[in-house]
Amino acid sequence: MLSNKDMANDVLEMYKVFATELTKAAAECSNTQLKQTLHQMRSTVEQRQESLAQMAIREGWYLPAGSADQQEINRIRSFVEQSQAAAQHHYASPGLRF
Repeated sequence: MLSNKDMANDVLEMYKVFATELTKAAAECSNTQLKQTLHQMRSTVEQRQESLAQMAIREGWYLPAGSADQQEINRIRSFVEQSQAAAQHHYASPGLRF
């Protein structure tokens, strides 16, 4: 029989998978209304994951990553933005826009 800790960790992992799959589905969706629905579903999954994660943290079952200072956030943001710009430049063609 699974412990409460094991069940919480399994559900947290399931929520991560759901959020990832909903993100992929929305990215591939051409129907605006369906895309909005998928975004709303992902938001709900993220809220549930956050709520369960907070409970798991209180119980001592889950240890989140440490907090980042503003300098680290800016460093990561810059890296991601540069990576996106490089990808757009690399894959840009006359009919393809990101």
